[in-house]
Order: sequence, then C-alpha cells, then structure tokens
Amino acid sequence: MARRGWVSIDLAREARLSPATVSTALSGKPISARSLALMAAALMRAPTIDIIDSLCRSSDERESLRFSRPQEPRGASATP
Repeated sequence: MARRGWVSIDLAREARLSPATVSTALSGKPISARSLALMAAALMRAPTIDIIDSLCRSSDERESLRFSRPQEPRGASATP
C-alpha cells in the first residue's frame, strides 16, 4: 500500500470492501478468499508511485543489510 501512497481506507475503497475487513487482513487475521482476491486485484490495478517506490526499496535494502551482516561478539575489537 505504501508504494501506492495508500492507507488502509484507500485499499478498502478500491477493493470495495469495508475498512474493517482490510484492517482484519492487515492485522494478520483470516479473511475470506473472495476478500483477499478483491484486495489483490485492487493493488494490481493501481500503479506504484516511482518516488515512494524508490524510498521503500531503499528502506528495505537498508533493513536487509542490517540483518545480513555478521555480528561481532561483544567486546571484540576490530584490530588484532
């Protein structure tokens, strides 16, 4: 949603679902297959906004780098 500049109410409107259904899905709770399909279709119809997309990608890349670097043990020194 963020890549499209949307908040949950925008997705609800575009998918023709209630805001409560979208909120339920976003909180990780189960929703019907039909509701999920409507949400997916709405997201596929809406283009991403280039500048927001690049900012989200940059943030995701920084986050993945943060978790992929090996951690030095505490008290370890960079010099021998």
